[in-house]
Amino acid sequence: MGEVSERLRREKSLGDRPVCYLPGNCGRINAVEEWIYNHASEISGTYAFQTLSMGPAEGWERAVAGGVIPVTPFIGGGLRDLVNRGLAKNIRCNLSQVPRLSRGDAWRADVAFAHCSLPDKKGRVTLGLNAGLDYTPVKEARFRVAVVNENVPHWHIGIYTDAETGKSVEVGCAMHLSEFDLVVQIKEELMAHTMVPKESQRAKATMVAEHILDYLLEETEDQCLPHTLQLGIGTIPNAVAELIASKGLSVSGIWSEMFSDGVLQLYKNNQIKGLDGTYLRNKAVVGFVVGSLELYKTMANNPHFAVVPQEYVNNPAEIARNPYMCSINSTLSISLTGEVAAATIGKKLHSDVGGQFDFAYGASLSEGGVSFIALSSTAQLRNGAVESKIVAHHEAGAHHTIGADLPVVVVTERGCADLRYLDDTDRVRAMIRVADPGFRRHLIKEIQKMPALQGIEVMNPRLVTLRNGTRAILRPATPEDITKVDAYIRCLSTDDIGTRYMMTTTVEALTSAARLKERYGDSLDYIDHAAFILEAKEEILGIAHAFAMRNDQGWSEEKEGWYEVAFSRRSDLEGQGIGSYLMDYLLEWGYKEPEVQHFHATTYRQKNPKMRYRFETSDFVSSVNSEDISEVCYDKDMTNPAPSTNNTDRKVA
Repeated sequence: MGEVSERLRREKSLGDRPVCYLPGNCGRINAVEEWIYNHASEISGTYAFQTLSMGPAEGWERAVAGGVIPVTPFIGGGLRDLVNRGLAKNIRCNLSQVPRLSRGDAWRADVAFAHCSLPDKKGRVTLGLNAGLDYTPVKEARFRVAVVNENVPHWHIGIYTDAETGKSVEVGCAMHLSEFDLVVQIKEELMAHTMVPKESQRAKATMVAEHILDYLLEETEDQCLPHTLQLGIGTIPNAVAELIASKGLSVSGIWSEMFSDGVLQLYKNNQIKGLDGTYLRNKAVVGFVVGSLELYKTMANNPHFAVVPQEYVNNPAEIARNPYMCSINSTLSISLTGEVAAATIGKKLHSDVGGQFDFAYGASLSEGGVSFIALSSTAQLRNGAVESKIVAHHEAGAHHTIGADLPVVVVTERGCADLRYLDDTDRVRAMIRVADPGFRRHLIKEIQKMPALQGIEVMNPRLVTLRNGTRAILRPATPEDITKVDAYIRCLSTDDIGTRYMMTTTVEALTSAARLKERYGDSLDYIDHAAFILEAKEEILGIAHAFAMRNDQGWSEEKEGWYEVAFSRRSDLEGQGIGSYLMDYLLEWGYKEPEVQHFHATTYRQKNPKMRYRFETSDFVSSVNSEDISEVCYDKDMTNPAPSTNNTDRKVA
């Protein structure tokens, strides 16, 4: 390593920060990394560029302490903590674009290490387990070091025609030893990393895989799926391959940035069709591999596998040329509108986009193609708490690896949500169905804060016309309305406040922050408490409420399925039909809400005759309040399926 460190120091002396490229993933060279950990001070100021560092975090911390600056376009466990502490650099980049980084002056390697196989009779070595990612950075490097390891498999080298483009493609990611400036020979065990789920996660991973397979089987009536598979990093994509193998099915092909032992099972069972063909797409095409030693051995010098540069296999245009391209990737979380966040947990960086976007986009352009984002609906934290991986909104700072503008098919153990061709309202409804039932109500409440989604799972907004010609919106209330509710209450006259609230109270009491938060935030769940507003030009014109008559709501006698209802309108807008609209909307909600069996209301016998008229024309049955003869009670059986609408003098837009 003396010659390498001397070269890096020389580059530093010229005023530049030298770049040292290292193979990552399972292709890492442990001996080289150990030297860097232990001799970092000798190459202080060097950028160590590596895609997905799987070396020990403690080792990389020692390297940083010695002055080495790690740089990665895909965060691995070795650098995760350092990146979040600002001690390592993370370059956000689609995997198809990573090789391009090494062509520019910014990240072109001054020294590049290649983890190589033994040479063949022609003196050619292949670049090992991380070949697709390493090929271009090594070729572009100013100084190249071949670390020849007898345990590294020698990939099949050949030139194949891509029938879709007519181009000739060289496979094997091979280089001649004469292209290297320094050749070192070692004997080091390869890193094996099988993507087997933990026992606690196995059942859910299998359920997700079964939903994906059921979806794919809809495309065929026989045992051969027409799809070409891409299997991303994670236990679920690998579980899909294992499930296909166990059921004796076959697939048309493999075209993947990487794969693991699930593909090995398919191959051993002869379940990848057409591998003996003469064209490139008749091979299992891949950039790098992460799996068992058996997988590596099976692929060695095997013409059925084509190891190609990452910029080719991850090119969305090339991906799209595979008919029925099926992309299967995982994520850490996803929003109800389809924003995929596979790189961050909260505000912390955890991983990166990798090839997720490349393949989702390519599959979306493929004839018959489909892109799956597969995940468990929940995650168990270290403290034992369970949280939903489907969220209403991602936290500020979350990295959207796939935006909502590239809709995918989301799969959890609860089923599939095909977000393609759906507007946000229908997307949210589809996503709620695949969320864990214990989190659905919370998710709905959170998404209702969005201006266009207040009616999700409650009532759709409605455009109506008042008698004076004003156009108004009738919709469910949300916590975002609190400021407008405050302004609305301040517009009510003293008489209207007394009639509506049937008590002596003040505007200050009704608009207290605590009361408004409780009424329009904490308790507003559209099960025990529903609230609807009529608004025009961002001003509330009327409000209707329905409260479950429970002990914890202040009722001395709890009545199952009974709801107290009330509504009001702005004092200066009498006679505009506001109460009629609110009543009909409230009734419509009550008929569709399974919890509601009975509506109950109380008002004054001698005041507000229009309110009493509204109840009576809506088929409420009146009776004198036995405890206070100045009040009249109105009751309506909500198990009757057909609401009455008697307001023929209103105009509806």
